[in-house]
Amino acid sequence: MGSSGTPPEPPAVAAARKLHHLLRSRDLRPALSYLRTLPSPLALPNVVTYTTMIRAYCAKGLADEALSLFKVMAANGVPPNRITYNTMVQGFCEAGRMDLVKEVFEVDLFKPDTHTFNTLMAAHCRVGRIEDAMKVFDQMTELHVRRDSASYSMVIRALCESGEFGRAEELVDEILEKEVLKKRGGSVPLVAAYNPVFMYFCENGKAKKARVLFGQLLDRRSKVDFQAFKTLILGHCKEGNFAEGNELVLSMLKRDLVPDSECYIAVIDGFMQKGRMKSAWEALHRMLNSGLRPSTSTFHSVLLGLLKKDGCAKEAADLIEIMLERKIRQNVDLSTNLIDVLFKSDLNDCAYKITKRLYDNGYYIKMEKVIATLCEDKKFVDAAEFTLFSLQKHHELGVAVHRLVLDGLCMDGRAAEAFRLFYELIENGSTSAVVAPRSLIFASSCTQGSRKDERGRFRW
Repeated sequence: MGSSGTPPEPPAVAAARKLHHLLRSRDLRPALSYLRTLPSPLALPNVVTYTTMIRAYCAKGLADEALSLFKVMAANGVPPNRITYNTMVQGFCEAGRMDLVKEVFEVDLFKPDTHTFNTLMAAHCRVGRIEDAMKVFDQMTELHVRRDSASYSMVIRALCESGEFGRAEELVDEILEKEVLKKRGGSVPLVAAYNPVFMYFCENGKAKKARVLFGQLLDRRSKVDFQAFKTLILGHCKEGNFAEGNELVLSMLKRDLVPDSECYIAVIDGFMQKGRMKSAWEALHRMLNSGLRPSTSTFHSVLLGLLKKDGCAKEAADLIEIMLERKIRQNVDLSTNLIDVLFKSDLNDCAYKITKRLYDNGYYIKMEKVIATLCEDKKFVDAAEFTLFSLQKHHELGVAVHRLVLDGLCMDGRAAEAFRLFYELIENGSTSAVVAPRSLIFASSCTQGSRKDERGRFRW
């Protein structure tokens, strides 16, 4: 028993552990010396020991020494396994010794698997030997070796980088037809590896095919890639499929990826083109929540679209509130139109609130236009309130506007409100109230006697 109460490590395990530790150093001679000092049977390396030493030689770029050790292994009657062969193939490929790879392939017992071929194709692709990589890819079928997603992604990317998009698309069609990406096992493909083909599809009106491929990659739990999302979003918007572009934006947000301004603007502009203003407003709102600041013109464009669209008054009001909070420059015509739309939508309280906020923030509306519209819509009391608000803000409206409101109140049977407004005009020194309109004089004569209590309040 050891001091901790645990049984001592078996000699073979202890020897293997020390050997592996020595193999990590730059100089492999201590490991070989240690191996010679081991008593029999510990001195007889097994397949794991040989493979570990071969890997160490390969890691140091000693390809010839690794192959020599492999031959010693065979001479000592230790059969190599699949890991041994693949270790050598990978090491030789990384060292650029394709001649040694050929020697490994000539070993009768060697049966290359998917990993072997993928390693060899990757080596060819790294140095731009695309045709050699394609020959290896074709050999997989001839030797009945299964191609996995990594096999396809390597050659597809290489073909795209060499401008052979037609051949790359044929392989993508094969992937989709055989549902290669849906098959479990093997390495999880990287979405980023398919970015060149996504770019090709989306630039050539084939965003739908790119979306199918992308969806299968996501189903495999592939590592998400910002650029792939962006390419597909812009591709779908370019083809007029703004709804799908928006769905991709939502998919990004669910995966904690933040779309950039270009993605959001493409979706917002697209929805506005289609007249889907509520969707455009929602996309703009998500953009703001993502910490991005669209241009002032984008705010104004969305606001204009909302004002032109029936049933979007509340959304337009919410947008202008956000603009005020974020110190976005206001447009007097849009602000004026918003107040008109709010009154026509019976959102009177909201209209009063926003008008006050606009003035409190140093902006204004075309009050004469708003009041005239209110009078046309027979909303004379609201017109009077806005007239009084203008007085408070020292905004002279002119004789015609005041008479329009006073006449409207009188004709609407609201003499009391008319007199209240008239006296407010006089008390505020408005030159518009020098001459009372005929309707007010008529209303005054009609109320004498029956409303004696108001005579003391309204003075000429």
